[in-house]
Amino acid sequence: METHPPQARRAKKLLLVAVAALWALPSQASGDINGFLREKRHGDVAFSFSDESFDRFWLGSTKVDVPNGGDFKTRSLSLWVAYGITDNLTVTADLPYVDAESNKTFDPNKDLENEHLQDLTILGKYRFASIGSTGGAKHEFLGGFGIRTIASNYDVPGPVDIGDGTADWLFRFVYQLTYKRFYFSQQAGFDLRSGAAPNGFPFYTEAGWTQGPATYSALYSRLDARGGTDIGAPNFLTFPGNKKEYQRLGGKAFVRLTDVIGVSGMAYTTLTGRNVGDSSGFSVGIDFRY
Repeated sequence: METHPPQARRAKKLLLVAVAALWALPSQASGDINGFLREKRHGDVAFSFSDESFDRFWLGSTKVDVPNGGDFKTRSLSLWVAYGITDNLTVTADLPYVDAESNKTFDPNKDLENEHLQDLTILGKYRFASIGSTGGAKHEFLGGFGIRTIASNYDVPGPVDIGDGTADWLFRFVYQLTYKRFYFSQQAGFDLRSGAAPNGFPFYTEAGWTQGPATYSALYSRLDARGGTDIGAPNFLTFPGNKKEYQRLGGKAFVRLTDVIGVSGMAYTTLTGRNVGDSSGFSVGIDFRY
């Protein structure tokens, strides 16, 4: 009968628990902003459904298969609200309910599931400068500040993690160019994270154009971490302390059906990462403007 030394068993257990923690990222796009604002005393309420999955992940910077031929899936329902305090100041809030599932990862004959409210993100963005130029182009500059904090008592680490369980301060700077039907938006940010989680530098690029009632956009997001450890490394400490990094590419479309109602769709794929899943996913949503 084949036996495994204690060190090998501990290493395998560590790897399996580490894979379960790979979903412990802020909800997709929470904290990423563009330069569009709501008019004073007007806003939006949006509901969305997201579906994401992966069967490979980055162990440190090396991409490997999920153990036992398994995979991870998450489905989430999100509430997103935006409100114009003034014409130059908009406050947004995002709250997802996440259902994460592990198929065959820990046991070929058993699936694991975890579902909770994840993290509440509240963020304000303020336009402090708007400059017009010859030809009709407009250059806008915005600053953003907010918080992202745990919204339920989900376990960290849990059987299938859905979050890091941290309270994070979010700082954002956005430049946006609009010219006729085209726009380009670039965000640079800093996330001051609590506990063992390393601070992050999120970058978000959005470029699109409007055609009648529809707006089509290309998206690129990147998260860099300052510090943190790789899964299984000799200096590994805690799972929230992982050095989680990624680059993602996607696209979205928004169609206004009436003055009040709009619908949206988005899809993305992960280009590269570190201690995260090689995930791809999509979302659909409905927006009510008031």
